[in-house]
Amino acid sequence: MSSAGRYLLLSVGLLILSCEVYAGMFGLGKKTEVHLSPEVKGVVTLNGRPVEGAQVVRTLDYDREYREEQLTGVDGRFSFPEKNIMSDRPNKLLDETRVRQILTVNYEGQKYLIWYTTPGTIHRRTAIARRLGALHCELTNPEIEHGFENIEKPEFPHSTFSICRWNN
Repeated sequence: MSSAGRYLLLSVGLLILSCEVYAGMFGLGKKTEVHLSPEVKGVVTLNGRPVEGAQVVRTLDYDREYREEQLTGVDGRFSFPEKNIMSDRPNKLLDETRVRQILTVNYEGQKYLIWYTTPGTIHRRTAIARRLGALHCELTNPEIEHGFENIEKPEFPHSTFSICRWNN
């Protein structure tokens, strides 16, 4: 092998090694836990009475769409477990992928928005967990934007669009 060939081979080897060291130093390629949603608990009512058999859909987006469905019980209640995933997206340079949380109710041919927000982080937020753990969704309520405190980062308050109301 000529000296130019050895030089090229050595250069390529050093480049590969330096890329692996750089990736390891900065977490590139490493998977990180991403919090998509806390546990969700709620009740759907119509004129104050529990709605049985309404379809509740939770759609969570981060690196792809995660979708779950269930029907409300005789007492109008529904719930979804906390959802976390492992992803390498948070470690990619200049990645600004955001978590999106959407909850809807389908009842008698109508679709109602009971939760829509982008938390702005891949970490659990206390105020969002509190609200999603106590959804009171009256189908006759108008959909409005709710602003509320971000306990971890007060300078960046949360907001959601919803027909649900909460007792503060």
